[in-house]
Amino acid sequence: MLDTRWAIIFLFSYVCIAQGDEECPTIIKRNQWSTKEAKSVNYLILPIPYVIIHHTVTPECSSKMQCNTRVENIRYHHMDTLGWHDIGFSFLIGGDGNIYEGCGWNREGAHAIGYNKKSVGIAFIGNFQEKLASDNMINAAHKLIVCGKSQGILRDDVRVVGARQVTNTASPGIELYGQIQNWPEWVSKP
Repeated sequence: MLDTRWAIIFLFSYVCIAQGDEECPTIIKRNQWSTKEAKSVNYLILPIPYVIIHHTVTPECSSKMQCNTRVENIRYHHMDTLGWHDIGFSFLIGGDGNIYEGCGWNREGAHAIGYNKKSVGIAFIGNFQEKLASDNMINAAHKLIVCGKSQGILRDDVRVVGARQVTNTASPGIELYGQIQNWPEWVSKP
């Protein structure tokens, strides 16, 4: 019975998000930027309590074609160079304002040790240590969070934190870290 319940929740959330609805932004699905599937999958228990914000510290991208390439390069690095089971981030936000599906809503990523089993990792493509993320990027990421809450994938009281708050890193960069602190979901202590 429990397996059936989770399968129904997954199918419902996948259909709602894949088709988009008025509260959910369009997500560029993984099969639109890569042909490489995950080597293995661990599923998250819904609803998810945390969203962790990262930056990729890679060159930025400003078109769908550029961003597809950046995301595929990140996937290649994570899976083929580092040997991970999948791309480490749940979603990536491009400078074009698009959201790119990484491992997605319900699959465990590899973005924050100690939090991977209870969080979604959203990575902004680029380096935001000394530069603000664009309004398009900020709005896309926040719409994604609101969507996750409306679909029951994220907890209603989901806590958004910067990666630096849960692990020894400079991510998501000092400027982006300041920007996410304006979101109502951001918390100072995870």
